[in-house]
Amino acid sequence: MSGLTFPKAASIIEVGPRDGLQNEPQMLPTDQKIQLIERLVAAGAREIEVTSFTHPRWIPNLADAEDVVRATAHLDFTSWALVPNRRGLERAIAAGTNGVTLVMSVTDEHNQANLNRPSDESLSELLNLHAEAIEAGLQVRVSLSVVFGCPFAGIVAPEKVYRIVDRFAQAGATRIGMCDTIGIALPDQVYDLSAALVARHPDICFELHLHDTRGMALANTVAGLQAGISSFDAAIGGLGGCPYAPGATGNCASEDLNALLTGMHIETGIDQAKLMHAASLLAAWRSSPLESAAWRVAIANETNKNTDKIA
Repeated sequence: MSGLTFPKAASIIEVGPRDGLQNEPQMLPTDQKIQLIERLVAAGAREIEVTSFTHPRWIPNLADAEDVVRATAHLDFTSWALVPNRRGLERAIAAGTNGVTLVMSVTDEHNQANLNRPSDESLSELLNLHAEAIEAGLQVRVSLSVVFGCPFAGIVAPEKVYRIVDRFAQAGATRIGMCDTIGIALPDQVYDLSAALVARHPDICFELHLHDTRGMALANTVAGLQAGISSFDAAIGGLGGCPYAPGATGNCASEDLNALLTGMHIETGIDQAKLMHAASLLAAWRSSPLESAAWRVAIANETNKNTDKIA
């Protein structure tokens, strides 16, 4: 017995079709995006962030947002779309997505780079959009960027995060994600902020969105689990990155996270072999190797098998 306490089950919210693809140098064709989502659903993913309703000029790789949402509407999963402003919400509603992720940064510097406005201006708008999305019958979650560190402002004081979380809590938010946008967080920092927020707002489902820039995503996941977090964003293949966050690399890989959780006897409902089948679509398309450790191990094992056969 380790003496550590972990939940019996955890949720993996797949963000690969959105965050994983948005910063890739080449565009995944729409039909292959749809096939990727189909494979993820077949693997057991029940919440997938399929796209972002941002202006195509900002994120060209997601210019097919409406097509992707409509083509996957028949599948058995909750379809999430990232929404940065009112126009994005209007497009999401028209396309028929099940839920929206409202996004803003906790620092003015990153919010200005990402959304072209100070944080308080985004906060005011998103509080209104939160109410409107609920009224429209959508599920809503809030995603707060750079809570552990900002590429422009440096370390972020917890009080800055508390202030924004408190405002959303007062507005009735039930799901709030804390994003390590540039992968700068360390386990003690993740534990302290997560535990403080869980204690401050026990009725809110807090989620972690962890990038693996410094190889800390899985360690930070364990810290989050110990602090009472049981919902995590992850991207198939470990892809991802923010065009407005210098230094940000891939997300925590879904196949690595699923292997960690199931290895710790934490139920996810996701089949690892089928998840790897989804990753194989990206591996065949991408001009460089996938970022996940699980994929590297699978390739090494396959190479060793083939070598043995030749010998």
